[in-house]
Amino acid sequence: MPVYMALKTCPRCGAPVEPGQNSCPNCRAVLKKKSALTPYLVIAGLIIVVIIVVAVVLMSPAAGPGSVTPVAPVLTAQPTSAEESLPSQPTCAIGITGSKVSSTSLRLQVMSTTCGAGEVTGLKVSINGAQQPGTLGTSPGASGTFAGTSGTNSVIVTAHFANGAEAVVYQNML
Repeated sequence: MPVYMALKTCPRCGAPVEPGQNSCPNCRAVLKKKSALTPYLVIAGLIIVVIIVVAVVLMSPAAGPGSVTPVAPVLTAQPTSAEESLPSQPTCAIGITGSKVSSTSLRLQVMSTTCGAGEVTGLKVSINGAQQPGTLGTSPGASGTFAGTSGTNSVIVTAHFANGAEAVVYQNML
Protein backbone atom coordinates (compact mmCIF):
# COMPACT_ATOMS: atom_id res chain seq x y z
CA MET A 1 0.00 0.00 0.00
CA PRO A 2 1.59 3.32 -1.05
CA VAL A 3 2.07 6.11 1.49
CA TYR A 4 0.73 9.49 0.34
CA MET A 5 2.05 12.75 1.72
CA ALA A 6 -0.23 15.75 1.97
CA LEU A 7 0.17 18.26 -0.83
CA LYS A 8 1.11 21.83 0.02
CA THR A 9 -0.46 24.79 -1.72
CA CYS A 10 1.44 27.64 -3.32
CA PRO A 11 0.98 30.84 -1.31
CA ARG A 12 1.10 32.88 -4.54
CA CYS A 13 -1.31 31.06 -6.90
CA GLY A 14 -2.88 28.36 -4.72
CA ALA A 15 -1.81 25.45 -6.97
CA PRO A 16 -0.99 22.10 -5.34
CA VAL A 17 2.72 21.51 -4.77
CA GLU A 18 4.39 18.15 -4.07
CA PRO A 19 6.21 17.94 -0.71
CA GLY A 20 9.95 18.46 -1.16
CA GLN A 21 9.63 20.78 -4.20
CA ASN A 22 11.29 24.19 -3.89
CA SER A 23 9.18 25.98 -6.49
CA CYS A 24 5.56 26.00 -7.64
CA PRO A 25 5.05 23.97 -10.88
CA ASN A 26 2.30 26.41 -11.95
CA CYS A 27 3.74 29.93 -11.34
CA ARG A 28 7.40 29.07 -10.59
CA ALA A 29 7.30 30.97 -7.29
CA VAL A 30 10.14 29.98 -4.97
CA LEU A 31 8.78 28.29 -1.87
CA LYS A 32 10.57 28.98 1.40
CA LYS A 33 10.96 26.25 3.96
CA LYS A 34 9.84 27.15 7.48
CA SER A 35 12.63 26.49 9.91
CA ALA A 36 11.77 24.77 13.17
CA LEU A 37 14.30 27.07 14.83
CA THR A 38 12.61 30.35 13.86
CA PRO A 39 10.52 30.75 17.06
CA TYR A 40 13.57 29.95 19.20
CA LEU A 41 15.73 32.44 17.32
CA VAL A 42 13.12 35.17 17.81
CA ILE A 43 12.91 34.47 21.54
CA ALA A 44 16.72 34.40 21.86
CA GLY A 45 16.94 37.73 20.02
CA LEU A 46 14.39 39.33 22.37
CA ILE A 47 16.26 38.04 25.43
CA ILE A 48 19.53 39.52 24.12
CA VAL A 49 17.86 42.90 23.54
CA VAL A 50 16.42 42.90 27.09
CA ILE A 51 19.82 42.02 28.57
CA ILE A 52 21.50 44.85 26.64
CA VAL A 53 18.86 47.38 27.72
CA VAL A 54 19.17 46.35 31.38
CA ALA A 55 22.98 46.55 31.19
CA VAL A 56 22.86 50.06 29.67
CA VAL A 57 20.40 51.28 32.32
CA LEU A 58 22.47 49.84 35.18
CA MET A 59 25.73 51.31 33.83
CA SER A 60 24.35 54.76 33.08
CA PRO A 61 25.62 57.63 35.29
CA ALA A 62 22.15 58.23 36.71
CA ALA A 63 21.66 54.66 37.77
CA GLY A 64 20.09 55.63 41.08
CA PRO A 65 21.38 54.96 44.59
CA GLY A 66 25.14 54.72 44.70
CA SER A 67 25.83 56.86 41.66
CA VAL A 68 27.89 60.03 41.74
CA THR A 69 25.70 63.01 40.90
CA PRO A 70 27.69 66.17 40.25
CA VAL A 71 25.63 69.33 40.54
CA ALA A 72 26.82 72.67 39.24
CA PRO A 73 27.46 75.10 42.10
CA VAL A 74 24.73 77.68 42.66
CA LEU A 75 25.54 80.86 44.54
CA THR A 76 23.11 81.30 47.43
CA ALA A 77 24.72 83.94 49.71
CA GLN A 78 23.10 87.39 49.67
CA PRO A 79 24.81 90.70 50.45
CA THR A 80 23.76 92.35 53.72
CA SER A 81 24.12 95.92 52.47
CA ALA A 82 24.33 97.79 49.16
CA GLU A 83 28.07 98.36 49.65
CA GLU A 84 28.91 94.67 49.97
CA SER A 85 29.30 92.47 46.91
CA LEU A 86 28.47 88.82 46.46
CA PRO A 87 31.28 86.33 47.09
CA SER A 88 32.89 85.06 43.89
CA GLN A 89 31.37 81.96 42.33
CA PRO A 90 33.30 78.82 43.33
CA THR A 91 35.21 77.20 40.47
CA CYS A 92 35.78 73.78 42.03
CA ALA A 93 33.49 70.73 42.02
CA ILE A 94 32.68 68.04 44.59
CA GLY A 95 31.44 64.57 43.59
CA ILE A 96 29.20 62.88 46.18
CA THR A 97 27.47 59.51 46.09
CA GLY A 98 24.47 58.50 48.16
CA SER A 99 22.71 55.25 48.99
CA LYS A 100 20.20 53.77 51.42
CA VAL A 101 21.75 51.49 54.05
CA SER A 102 18.44 50.61 55.67
CA SER A 103 14.82 51.67 55.27
CA THR A 104 15.48 54.87 57.27
CA SER A 105 19.26 55.41 57.01
CA LEU A 106 21.13 57.14 54.21
CA ARG A 107 24.88 57.06 53.57
CA LEU A 108 26.65 59.91 51.78
CA GLN A 109 30.29 59.81 50.69
CA VAL A 110 32.60 62.37 49.09
CA MET A 111 34.01 60.62 46.01
CA SER A 112 36.12 63.39 44.49
CA THR A 113 36.87 67.09 44.70
CA THR A 114 38.72 69.66 42.65
CA CYS A 115 38.66 72.13 45.55
CA GLY A 116 41.92 73.20 47.15
CA ALA A 117 42.78 72.70 50.82
CA GLY A 118 40.72 75.06 52.99
CA GLU A 119 38.56 76.25 50.08
CA VAL A 120 35.49 74.37 51.43
CA THR A 121 34.72 74.94 55.11
CA GLY A 122 31.83 72.48 55.42
CA LEU A 123 29.23 70.32 53.69
CA LYS A 124 25.77 70.68 55.26
CA VAL A 125 23.22 67.91 54.66
CA SER A 126 19.48 68.48 54.36
CA ILE A 127 17.06 65.54 54.12
CA ASN A 128 13.43 66.15 53.20
CA GLY A 129 13.93 69.86 53.91
CA ALA A 130 15.31 69.36 57.44
CA GLN A 131 18.90 70.37 58.21
CA GLN A 132 20.82 67.40 59.64
CA PRO A 133 23.05 67.81 62.70
CA GLY A 134 26.78 67.93 61.97
CA THR A 135 28.45 68.10 58.60
CA LEU A 136 29.92 65.76 56.03
CA GLY A 137 33.74 65.81 55.77
CA THR A 138 35.16 67.70 52.78
CA SER A 139 37.96 65.37 51.63
CA PRO A 140 37.54 62.39 49.27
CA GLY A 141 36.54 59.27 51.19
CA ALA A 142 34.73 61.21 53.93
CA SER A 143 31.33 59.70 54.62
CA GLY A 144 28.42 59.91 57.01
CA THR A 145 25.18 58.11 57.80
CA PHE A 146 22.08 60.25 58.21
CA ALA A 147 18.51 59.58 59.34
CA GLY A 148 15.85 59.62 56.66
CA THR A 149 12.35 58.22 56.38
CA SER A 150 11.11 54.97 54.91
CA GLY A 151 10.38 55.47 51.25
CA THR A 152 12.02 58.09 49.07
CA ASN A 153 14.04 60.93 50.62
CA SER A 154 15.06 64.24 49.05
CA VAL A 155 18.75 64.80 49.84
CA ILE A 156 20.61 68.09 49.32
CA VAL A 157 24.24 68.76 50.25
CA THR A 158 25.35 72.40 50.37
CA ALA A 159 29.02 73.40 50.35
CA HIS A 160 30.11 76.41 52.42
CA PHE A 161 33.21 78.07 50.99
CA ALA A 162 35.90 80.05 52.78
CA ASN A 163 35.03 83.18 50.73
CA GLY A 164 31.44 83.13 52.12
CA ALA A 165 29.77 81.57 49.08
CA GLU A 166 27.42 78.61 49.32
CA ALA A 167 26.60 76.12 46.58
CA VAL A 168 24.46 73.00 46.21
CA VAL A 169 26.91 70.22 45.31
CA TYR A 170 24.59 67.19 45.53
CA GLN A 171 20.86 66.78 45.04
CA ASN A 172 19.19 63.39 44.64
CA MET A 173 16.22 61.26 45.66
CA LEU A 174 17.24 58.24 47.79
